Amino acid sequence: MSERFALLDSVPLGVMVLDRELRVLFWNACLEEWTGLRREEVLGRDVRERLPHLWQQRYATRLAGLFESGAPAVFSSQLHPHLLPAPLRSGRLRVQHTTAVAIRAPEGGYHALLTLEDVTPLTDAMAALRRARDEARRRASVDALTGVASRAHFLEGAARALSLARRHGRELSLLMLDIDRFKAVNDGHGHAAGDATLVTLARICSHTLRDGDVIGRLGGDEFAVLLPESTTKAASQVADRLHHALAASGVEWEGRRLPLEVSVGVATMNAEDEHIDELLHRADEALYEAKRQGRNRVAVR
Repeated sequence: MSERFALLDSVPLGVMVLDRELRVLFWNACLEEWTGLRREEVLGRDVRERLPHLWQQRYATRLAGLFESGAPAVFSSQLHPHLLPAPLRSGRLRVQHTTAVAIRAPEGGYHALLTLEDVTPLTDAMAALRRARDEARRRASVDALTGVASRAHFLEGAARALSLARRHGRELSLLMLDIDRFKAVNDGHGHAAGDATLVTLARICSHTLRDGDVIGRLGGDEFAVLLPESTTKAASQVADRLHHALAASGVEWEGRRLPLEVSVGVATMNAEDEHIDELLHRADEALYEAKRQGRNRVAVR
């Protein structure tokens, strides 16, 4: 039998041939290298002595179908990555894609020819690609400086939240925050101090907000907070709490404490709001009302 498959001894794939009793008829050089088992140790032996998991029904049924009808079987790397335990030098098991096809047996019926392809490099490359894709998505959804939601991610989530609130008759409010005299911080202490101010605001807000509330940076020193299940009264209370927490904290910068004063606008969804832009616009109007009233305060629209 081995002479019949001599050409398969040099291919860079693991190749074995089994009879219907699952005795090994051929075991190529690649399998010897992968497993450390010389063919003399396995030829004529039940392969399940070395691969006991082949007793499992999911393997036995499909191999039985091959011997009965000649139907091929595929054991994908996603579902059956280690059909043959074959370690790399690192000790990690090779990820394999295995195909079993029927070949005519000299005595009649079928034998099974199994080819095992080492797809570990491909699997690693796909995993790296997925990680890179997930990281790109994460970076697109997070503001790089402050770590809160990016503008695009916040607005996308806010639009979904408004749609759900309208559909189910729920409350939804939104805050707009703007740092008072932020330009003076940049001009007087440098842009690094301005960045520290933004980071401090994002950190304090994130720690002060309730579970389920979402903060995003819309640009510059302007932030927005989405408050699901919140009436105007509840949203105003959250705004007051944030305002006081920020004022009490200030910004530690080069041994000094810089003030952290914000103006906050509060708006609550009404029956006419069909798009998040309408709620954002009213919150923005409330924010500038707070500015007009003297800054460092909360205004409700």
